[in-house]
Amino acid sequence: MEERKKQLLELVVEQYIATAEPVSSKMLVDYLGVSGATIRNELRALEQQGLLTHPHTSAGRIPTEQGYKYYVQEILQIADPAAEVVAAVEQIVSTQKDRKNVLKSIAKHIAEKSGNAVMIAFDRTSVYYTGMSYLFSQPEFLDAGRTVQVSAVFDHCEDRLHMIEELIEEAHPKTFIGQENPLGGACATVVTRLGNGEMILCIGPLRMNYAETISFMHHLKHIL
Repeated sequence: MEERKKQLLELVVEQYIATAEPVSSKMLVDYLGVSGATIRNELRALEQQGLLTHPHTSAGRIPTEQGYKYYVQEILQIADPAAEVVAAVEQIVSTQKDRKNVLKSIAKHIAEKSGNAVMIAFDRTSVYYTGMSYLFSQPEFLDAGRTVQVSAVFDHCEDRLHMIEELIEEAHPKTFIGQENPLGGACATVVTRLGNGEMILCIGPLRMNYAETISFMHHLKHIL
């Protein structure tokens, strides 16, 4: 992909993640300092590639599932987590001795900071999850139908964990977006294995802050 198209896709994805509002070509013109005609042509090309779309009620663009996947696989640069996040996790690890309680406390912290649900699979028969109220307060899930669709994830999560296990590697966090997500096509999941065979999963909208979540998962894998 040409560099300017990559830059435009990155801007649209990150702006939409931040605001949950379709991204206007005017905002992109202001940011990049090129002509409106150039921006509109590039956006049209990204739509034709299936990476962006626009709601009927808005002239602005939003990412498609394919757009999010391309962003995560080809554009996203993983940075270290914020210092305050690292400090909070270190405090939890240093002040609690029972591993299950450590993981539960970390899950609660992730859920609160990210606005997503977090699940810990200690094994196939022992699962803890938290943060559903944060998840369902996201703009995507204010619609009752979508809330029901996503809530079904937690009704069947234990039955589907083996599907996740079979798809993830030991070394790196894995991201599942939309229809490829074994937990359900209405959401995204970032998952990693931990040291004692546990898995930690962060479950959010397709508009998840992937950079923040994946960097946090890398950190957890390193320290746990």
